[in-house]
Amino acid sequence: MFKHLSRGVSRVLEVTIVACLAIMSILVFGNVVLRYAFDSGIAWSEELARLVFVWLIFLGAILASREHAHIGFDTLVTRLPDFGKKLCIAITGVIMLACCGFFIVGGWQQTVINLSNQYPVLGISYAWLYAVAIVFGVGMAISILYNMRVALLERRSDDELALVRNIGQRIEDKIDMVARHGQEPRP
Repeated sequence: MFKHLSRGVSRVLEVTIVACLAIMSILVFGNVVLRYAFDSGIAWSEELARLVFVWLIFLGAILASREHAHIGFDTLVTRLPDFGKKLCIAITGVIMLACCGFFIVGGWQQTVINLSNQYPVLGISYAWLYAVAIVFGVGMAISILYNMRVALLERRSDDELALVRNIGQRIEDKIDMVARHGQEPRP
């Protein structure tokens, strides 16, 4: 059940991130064309693109955590026995959860403070900008708890206990798979 829910949440994040990127690209490109070709522009597009960009970054960080795609230094962890690896996962997980708490509390405080402040052109509350910290803190905490549960309670290989995905190796594996079977495997 957790895997199915996790895949669904990851898919929703992916679609939302793609939508944010598309909106941001259309707004910025359209404004550039309007400025250079017609000597005009859409005043609110810069503010909205900036707001969407902030949401894109924080939602992308949640997705990267879920996919183990953040930069990590696993040199020490890979050399430890299983107990040491699990201890490192538990310690770093607790530290990261504390940081998520700071994001949630600070995001809430900034959202409340900025409820009455508005973007000059868009006219919407600045609370939309700071609310992303709450979403990020909650989403990242859920991702961290899920990763900790899987790493600590389920049987995992040594590479999986490092919680760092080797991007270069995964690309090479996909190239080999395509060369052998003629197509990329479905996830």
